[in-house]
Amino acid sequence: MTFEDLLDILAEQFSCDAADLGEDITFEDLGVDSEDLVELAWQIGEALDMDISEDSLKSVDSIGGLWRLIRELEEAEN
Repeated sequence: MTFEDLLDILAEQFSCDAADLGEDITFEDLGVDSEDLVELAWQIGEALDMDISEDSLKSVDSIGGLWRLIRELEEAEN
């Protein structure tokens, strides 16, 4: 997954423009709630072809943090 892929997923889920998103945008800025985390975990899991729990997403609070988590998960798979 590329960072742009992640931004596309977020833009689609939160009905915004990917160009307006960056690493410093927080989940609070996007209005993320618990249902959003479930959906986001599913979408990222589908893109990475692995199971992602929404609990793992609760440990991050920004797009940059989410990107670092995704990179760690991908490295752990290899």
